[in-house]
Amino acid sequence: MRLLRTRVTSLEIMSRPRSLVPVPEGAGTVAVFEMRKMALSEYRALYRKVGQAHHWTSRLMSDERLAREIHNRDTRIFIMTVDGHRAGWFELDVRRAVQEVRIVHFGLLPEFRGRGLAHVMLSRAIFGAFSTDPKRVTIETNTLDHPAALALYQKHGFRPYALRDVQTPAIETMLEPLRALS
Repeated sequence: MRLLRTRVTSLEIMSRPRSLVPVPEGAGTVAVFEMRKMALSEYRALYRKVGQAHHWTSRLMSDERLAREIHNRDTRIFIMTVDGHRAGWFELDVRRAVQEVRIVHFGLLPEFRGRGLAHVMLSRAIFGAFSTDPKRVTIETNTLDHPAALALYQKHGFRPYALRDVQTPAIETMLEPLRALS
């Protein structure tokens, strides 16, 4: 198994911003909505389309495990569409016991990047996370993620609180066992 070294930055925001980021002029009709009990195939398609270039592997798992993760009562998945086409998604993990919401995944499909839509979607993710009245909202990024991710999070008020170096499997080493099953 090929391992990649990456630096993970953990960030937090302690209060909800005053207003939502407006949709850029000419961006089309943008909608963000919660998707309950998302079909595993739909989830995997979004996850791979966004995450494959960045070696996302945490959700490459069996149907049973994935369903347990994403259909959990404390997991909320939101889809962003532009003119009726899926443009991205974010996933919230509501940790009621510690009054924290974690933005677990945040991904904009490649064909929608560079239009200011990541700001729109992150703004909605932050507002959605604060809707449960947590003390803080957290998110992580690493050096394998999109190069603009860390700056985007910081521009929206997230502040780093921890750094750690980790090794993560390269995406191709995780996909081989899955290909054998199909």
